[in-house]
Order: sequence, then structure tokens, then C-alpha cells
Amino acid sequence: MSIRNRLRWSYLVSSTLPLLLVGILLVGLTFQMQRENAFTSQQALADQLAGNIATFIFDLEQQLLRSSRQLDPSQTVEQLNGAVRELAASNPDLRALRVYANDGRVLAGASNPLIAMTTDPQTESDRALIERTLRSGFGGRSDIRTSSDEQTHFQLALPLRDPQTNGLVGALSAEVSTTRIEQILSGLRRQQGVVAYLINGDQQVLLTDGTAGWLPAPSLMALFSGERSVAIYNDGNDEEVIGARAAISLSTWQIVVEQPSRQIFADVYRSLFLLSTLVMVVGALGLGWGLLQARMITRPLRALNAGAQALGTGRLDYRIDVMRDDEIGQVARTFNIMADQLQHSLRAIEQQNQELRDGLTLAREIQMGLLPQQAPWAEEQLLVAAQAIPAHEVGGDFYTYITQANGAGLVAIGDISGKGVAAALLMALTSSNVEAQAVSSNRPAAMLDALNETLGPRMRANRMNAALLIAAFDPQQSLLCVANAGMIAPLLIRRSSADDQPVERLSAEYLDVGGLPIGHQLGGSYAEAEIVLEPGDTLLFVSDGIVEAHNSARELFGFERLHAVITSLPLQSTPTIIVNEVISATLAFVNGATQHDDITVIAVQPSFLATTAARAEAAEYSF
Repeated sequence: MSIRNRLRWSYLVSSTLPLLLVGILLVGLTFQMQRENAFTSQQALADQLAGNIATFIFDLEQQLLRSSRQLDPSQTVEQLNGAVRELAASNPDLRALRVYANDGRVLAGASNPLIAMTTDPQTESDRALIERTLRSGFGGRSDIRTSSDEQTHFQLALPLRDPQTNGLVGALSAEVSTTRIEQILSGLRRQQGVVAYLINGDQQVLLTDGTAGWLPAPSLMALFSGERSVAIYNDGNDEEVIGARAAISLSTWQIVVEQPSRQIFADVYRSLFLLSTLVMVVGALGLGWGLLQARMITRPLRALNAGAQALGTGRLDYRIDVMRDDEIGQVARTFNIMADQLQHSLRAIEQQNQELRDGLTLAREIQMGLLPQQAPWAEEQLLVAAQAIPAHEVGGDFYTYITQANGAGLVAIGDISGKGVAAALLMALTSSNVEAQAVSSNRPAAMLDALNETLGPRMRANRMNAALLIAAFDPQQSLLCVANAGMIAPLLIRRSSADDQPVERLSAEYLDVGGLPIGHQLGGSYAEAEIVLEPGDTLLFVSDGIVEAHNSARELFGFERLHAVITSLPLQSTPTIIVNEVISATLAFVNGATQHDDITVIAVQPSFLATTAARAEAAEYSF
């Protein structure tokens, strides 16, 4: 007899079918009532939060509009900056303020010294928001984003009007901290299991209440597809929740409040337990037969469970003894077949993983082999030392040395955006193009212009870019010519002494040369800087993997620590010593934390001594 027939006869003999029907009806009615109550409660919470956030934003806008009367764009720059600084410091929710003229120019700006030391540069969305405000005369808000100091904020744009004529005279842009909104969202955490978060018009999560372990649902279509703004769906942890949304007035933002359905329906589960107990008491005699059948069924099920646990622990050689010809026996045979297939698949996956590891190891060896091991010029001209540490098996940092036809020694260092194999491929392409351009041009800026024209379309097609710095050292004139496309500015290290301290020491100064990375679309040519080198001068080039290296506490190594390492070195430090000290200091600061970016350091020290005549003519020298 099959399991299905055994269960059928068991239920008939026990006569529990009528009781089950009544129980199901009662549970269904109770569940429906609790469901409606839960929906109403969730919607009320969402409406309350939306109202609180809307009130906060409205009050802030009204304060800014009242204070904007003091921000007359026709004032002097000093007066306008003073008024902006005063307004920025007047509200703890304001990170920074900017005042714009009607033509979109920034007239004044200031950050709140209590919560923001610096203001983030304008993004495309910020500029679009300001242009829309100046064009329409109405304010607006941006989405919430994370600033450079790891704090979340949003941009608020308001029109500036002449108090006399009410005409539009400019715009006010406020960088608003989300701390107050986070406090509003986290106010519900005292209710067990309740999670609140903020989304934009594209249903993307902008801000959460900080609940630990919570993950957003893969899709919120259940909340937006029906007529009601309340729905049941699974969150990011695959737990069923009841969610409600509420729109924030005059905004594309919406509040979503979620709570696990198992908590809301606890009363239903208790009712079901009581009803089940009643059914068990009334049908005890009939269930005797069912228990006997259940025992016969659960014994092989326990064997299946033991087999599943064994597979879960990695024992893929575990098999179940098949001693039955019914459905349970068929499941056991299927289980053994599945175990065979899993064991075979695991061997294939392990082999594929090993092949992939071998390929990445070979790729790393090839990539490191592309980097020059020694300079192509004599040490009597230039002393050079370099070291590169990829963050992964392969990386995007590179450097190269080239001797040009006019006798200049050329050093290039680059950093491809992104990580892994894609960055490594573009690294090889960019490095080869640098060497090709060095043959046809001896001006670093001209080389960068040509590289941007050649590589720009490929970079933009892959949504990547390449930061690149090229420096040319002329041994005849003791002259350095450098152009920069998005790399950290080079450090000029030379001996110096203060008036009150006659003892010489090393000083470090960043050369004022910069530009956009290769692959930008803004047009224009790259600029270059020339500097006459003195005996003992050293140039240090680093990738952003040095200054952006961070320890387990998320503290950055930064420019100040790099400067401190350089100025603490002995006067007679060679390029090798400088590179080793910078790398050692960075790794000691990181102290075992995961390396997130490639690290590259190059130090170049001219060994030549320029003549007096050469120094006099250096200002007119052209590479």
C-alpha cells in the first residue's frame, strides 16, 4: 500500500476531517482580521514617519528662505561669504551652503565647521538641480548620497529672490545632513522587529534606520503594483514581512516600514495551536491508527534526514540503504543519485578552480614582468627605484622608464580605474601606448593629449579611465618637465633649513600640476610644469593606493602621514631607501587590514649637476 493510501485511511478512521474543516475556517477568519489590522497599523506607522520627515524638510526650507534675504548676490564677495558662513553654522543639519548667480556661477560657499570640514565637489546631478531651480524658479532636492567623509547627505536647492521685485536673482544650494532623518527612522527600533527605510522614485534604498543584519528586499514591486500601499513580500534575508509605504510631501522620496509577519500573526498561531490541541484530544482514539502509520513513515524519513545532514557537512560519499519499494524507497534512490552527481560536480568544480588559480598566478607573473626591473639609462644620470604591490592577483597600476632621442629620461606612472583582469588588460594597453607616444613626442603634455585622443573612446566605452603622470628629466639642463592626468601630484623632496634651525633637513612639496584622467570628455589640452632641479633633489610619485590605504578602524594613511614619513628621512636617503620607507610605513599603518587598491611608489633622483650657464638658460629650454 502506498503512503498516500495509508494516510487517506488514517484520516478517515480517525474521523478528524470535520474538525479540520471547522478549524481551517476559524483560522482563516482570524488570519484575515489580523491581516487587515496589521496592514492598517503598518500604514499608520509609515504615514507618521513620512509626516515627520516632511515637517523636518519643510521647516528647514522655511528657515533657509527666511535667511536667504540676507544673501544678496549683489553684495561683495566678503559680505556674501560672511553671510553664508553665518547661515551654515546656524543650523546643525546644514553641512555646507553655496550661493549661485543667475548664470550658474558659484558666488560664495561655506561648510559647517561642526560637522563638515570640507565640502564635496559638485556632481552632475547637483549642477542639474541648480540649473533647474534657476530655470523654473522652484526649489528641489537630490537623492541621498555619501560624502567624502563617509557621511550621508542630500542637496537642497532654493531660489533667491529680490525682496522688492520678487525677481529671481540666484539660487541657494544647501548640503543637508541626514542625521535628523536617521533619528526619525530609528525611532521605531524600540518596537521589536520593525524596520524603516527611505527610498527614491526608482525604489532604490537611500537611508535606513541602522537595524543590524537587515537587508532590503530584492524588489518592492509588491508595494507598487497593487491599489494598496501595503503588501506582504520577502525581505533581503528571505523572511516574510508586511511592508507599508508613504510618500513624503513635495518629494519623490517614500518611507517604507516593514515588520516580520510571524510577529504580527502570533495571535493567529496561538489560536491554531489551541484548535489543534482540541482536535487532538477529541480524535485521540482515531489518531492512534494515524500515529502507528506515522511511525512507519518517519523511520525512513529520519534516515533521509541523516543523509541530508551528512551531505551538508561535506560527506558526499554517504549513501542510504534502500529497503522499501514505496515512495520513500524512490526518494532514497533519488537521494543516492543526487549524491553521486554532487560528488562528480564537486570534483569538476575543484579542477576548474585550480585551473583558474593557476591562470591568475601566471597572469600576475606576466604582469609583474611587464614592469621594468631597471632603468634604461646610466645611474650617473638618474637614480630610480620603484615598487608595485597589486591588491589582487592582477591590478591596474603600472610604471615605465623610457630614454628619449633628445637624451631626456622619461618616467611614467599610471593607475587604471577598477580592479582585476579588466584593469590589468587596460594597464597593458595604456603602458604600450605610452611607450609608443614617447617615440613621436618629447612633451609630456602633448603625449597625454595624444593618449586621451587614442585611448579615450575605448575607456569611455568600458566606463573606465586611466590616471597617468609623465615626467621628463633632462640631464643637460637639470630640468624637469611634468604633466599630470588625474594622478596624485608629484612630491619634490629637497634639502632645506628654517631660519631658527640652521641644520638642514628634508622638505617635501607637491608640484602644482594636474588634469583630468585619460578618457574624460570635457575637452581641452593638458598643462605641464617645468622646474629647475638642484643637486640632491628627489621626485616621488605615488598612486592613490598609498594615501587611501586604511587600517581596520577605517582610518586613511593620508597625505599628512606621507609627508611626515618623507621629512623624517635622513638627508642622504637614496631612492631605494625612500621607496622602502614609504612602503614600510604604509604597510605598518594598515597592520594586516585588507588591501583594497594597488600600491605603486617611484622615487627618482637626478645624479647630474647642471652648469651655471645651463641653469640660466633653463627657463627658456623646451623639450
